[in-house]
Amino acid sequence: MSGAPLSVHRSRQVGFTLIELLIAISLMAVLAVLGWRGLDSVLRGRERIVAASDSLRGLSVGFAQIEEDLRRAWPVRLLNLPLPFIGFLDQGIDGPPALQLFRELPPGSGPSQVQRVVYRLRKGVFERGFAPWGAPSADRPATESDDGMVWQPLLQGVTGVQMRGWVVGQGWIPAGALVARSGVSPQALQVTGLEVLIERGPGDRVLRIFAVKD
Repeated sequence: MSGAPLSVHRSRQVGFTLIELLIAISLMAVLAVLGWRGLDSVLRGRERIVAASDSLRGLSVGFAQIEEDLRRAWPVRLLNLPLPFIGFLDQGIDGPPALQLFRELPPGSGPSQVQRVVYRLRKGVFERGFAPWGAPSADRPATESDDGMVWQPLLQGVTGVQMRGWVVGQGWIPAGALVARSGVSPQALQVTGLEVLIERGPGDRVLRIFAVKD
């Protein structure tokens, strides 16, 4: 019987071998780990930037408030108060010397036209306290009590605050030395400049100098 020979066609299956699949899975796992680490690094960097931004914002707000208070304190010198219109208070073991000043209030603020303001470091928080102040009389002597003051936290995580006052003819005097000379006439120790150094850890120090005069 004659005819064309029959040809047998064998189909070949196309796909991945087990080894190829294992290699692909391993590569995907490596890429996933690298991607996760990159994302984690980006998130951590973002958290550090946000924290630093908040800290700088707190410093800016605090320094701006000090500058405003000093500007309003300068005219109060004309009232010849029994206390320095800008001075310092001994905080004892609670912290370094605090800054105390008396500032004028806008017209219509109430019966008292003078406000007492204190800046202090307490338990790692640099804060500002304020309260109305009236001239001392026989019924109300001059006082430096913190009773009745409203306290505003300005900056968290502060490890130290150092301040100095500029006295004309005497130069920069540390706050502690000015506290020790609190018995001297307020007119003889008029502070016309202020230096504030805020520390928030090793190598993290911010220094600002303020001019009190207009």
